[in-house]
Amino acid sequence: MAKQAWRKGRVMLASMLGVVALTLLTLWGCGGGGYDQPATSAVTMQTANALVTAEQLKTWIDAGLVNKASGSYDRVVILDVSSNETDGSNKYNTVGHIPGAQLISAGANAFQDNTRAEGPLSITGNMVCTGATMDALIQNAGIDGNTTIVFTNNANNTINVARAYTTFRYWGFPKARLKVLQGGNPAWVTAGYSLTTAVPTIQKSTYGVAQNGTSRVNTDMRVSLSEMIAYVQGVVAGNANKVFILDTIRPGTVSSTTDLLDGNFYTPFDGAIKGSYRFPYANVVSPASTLYFKDAATLQTDISAAVAGDGVTALGDANRDSAKTFIVFCRAGNAASVAYFALDGIAYYNSNVDVKWYDGSLGQWNLMASSSHTATDTTGATVNAGGKLAVGSIWDTTLLTDNLTWNVGRTISTTNLTQRPIINYTSRVFGVEPSFAQGNQIEDADKAYRSTVTGTTGGGSSSGGGGC
Repeated sequence: MAKQAWRKGRVMLASMLGVVALTLLTLWGCGGGGYDQPATSAVTMQTANALVTAEQLKTWIDAGLVNKASGSYDRVVILDVSSNETDGSNKYNTVGHIPGAQLISAGANAFQDNTRAEGPLSITGNMVCTGATMDALIQNAGIDGNTTIVFTNNANNTINVARAYTTFRYWGFPKARLKVLQGGNPAWVTAGYSLTTAVPTIQKSTYGVAQNGTSRVNTDMRVSLSEMIAYVQGVVAGNANKVFILDTIRPGTVSSTTDLLDGNFYTPFDGAIKGSYRFPYANVVSPASTLYFKDAATLQTDISAAVAGDGVTALGDANRDSAKTFIVFCRAGNAASVAYFALDGIAYYNSNVDVKWYDGSLGQWNLMASSSHTATDTTGATVNAGGKLAVGSIWDTTLLTDNLTWNVGRTISTTNLTQRPIINYTSRVFGVEPSFAQGNQIEDADKAYRSTVTGTTGGGSSSGGGGC
């Protein structure tokens, strides 16, 4: 009898130890897995969406989580994405910043690259930055696999914080680890908390966007030029995949696009990408010109009210609710990043709806014209329209553009009647244009960056928040 009791006790003890071991393994896997397998129990990951209030951030500061020693289970880095003023000063230093915040003085420009090839062009402006650029930023800020990043700024600049959020999402950081301070630094002051001019001392990390030979780049959330062409063709063909394209910058039925690399010149043509609806990025906040983002229900109502290229037809509730994918674009990817954050980080935070970002936007799309196109200029003469692609180029997007308007026939403005100068981008065009399969150079390079794995997308789903 005693022997049976002893055996029963040993079995029970082994079972208990197994549960404990499994629990510890689960905790270690979640806590130590970092961005590959983020911990759902981490306090900083428990916000209802990608917004954090001043009061919540204050509790994290008081708990010692901000700039906590690298390797800690749950820690916070605050990135103040406040651009330098015209005189070279920065409000981070002159007005002050949230205690422990680190400055990204280049603002949205820190997350862009003007040298990357994509499609038929050897250089394209305002594209997503490289892995090397991200690694330098991440390591200088002391970010590691257990860090939650909070974006804020001093200037109510939605583009700065949203471009940062969007770029981190592209480079594989799950949305549960990325936050934007609702209201920015002004909200911090309104809540009764003080700013400081003390600059924190940061211990650099060795973390990066590709760990152990595996890139986590989330190419699913970014739309390349070849992919955008395919999406628009699908929409024109009947939109069986329920893709809805949101134009976040166009003021009316026709765009007005200056070149991304030389703003003194215009793209060959303007118009509206076929199937797109106007969803002005400035309207995702309330009050206007603040960093107070609207709630999910309000944003979804605004999506329904988005107007098509004809300037009349609204997207409507039925289309919105049937959507499987939203794609946002603008002129240079910046305004689109604001809409991307509003949808990915708020409106569809816990959802299976995919939100995608076309960073090439109209600054890229409106260059895609073959050299054979002609148009009538402001004097009534028939002239070359300014396209530089090969005759019959597969990259020509003019047939996928509504309200197509050639800029040689437009004046600079209603008061400046000078004919619009068209950018000569001949030097950017490859001598032999690549196929669509060869023309996704940015994402191909980013998947290969410091990685032994190519051809698959790393990181989490563009709609998932991550978790064990």
